[in-house]
Amino acid sequence: MVLLKVEDLSIRFGGILALDGVSFSVETGEILSIIGPNGAGKTTVFNCITGIYEPMKGSIQFKGRDLLRTRPHRIIAHGVARTFQNLELFSTMTVLDNLLVGQHSDLRYSLLEAVLRLPKALKQETAGSLRA
Repeated sequence: MVLLKVEDLSIRFGGILALDGVSFSVETGEILSIIGPNGAGKTTVFNCITGIYEPMKGSIQFKGRDLLRTRPHRIIAHGVARTFQNLELFSTMTVLDNLLVGQHSDLRYSLLEAVLRLPKALKQETAGSLRA
């Protein structure tokens, strides 16, 4: 099953064509790396996928949803998120804890439930750990 599908993505910044017909897909369970030198457009691709940039043409689908017609905060709610390179979020926390911080928008329990470690909070935190 195709999880992410990017087709014919193009974007221009002034006179610079940053992406020209970029296409790729990622299947469920597949790992894909996008590599290239500085300025090759790697970050621009991610900025288009996450809704930060709007491409001139092309399509982006995640789990069958058209991300180009989706607001950035809704893209996050669908499970697409990013971080920035060379970013140390919380240096005293583990990698897992830093990943869990990024899932805060998925949590549906109150501060009191978290502090008291009530079952609702524990269940959601366990599920978040498995996703991380």
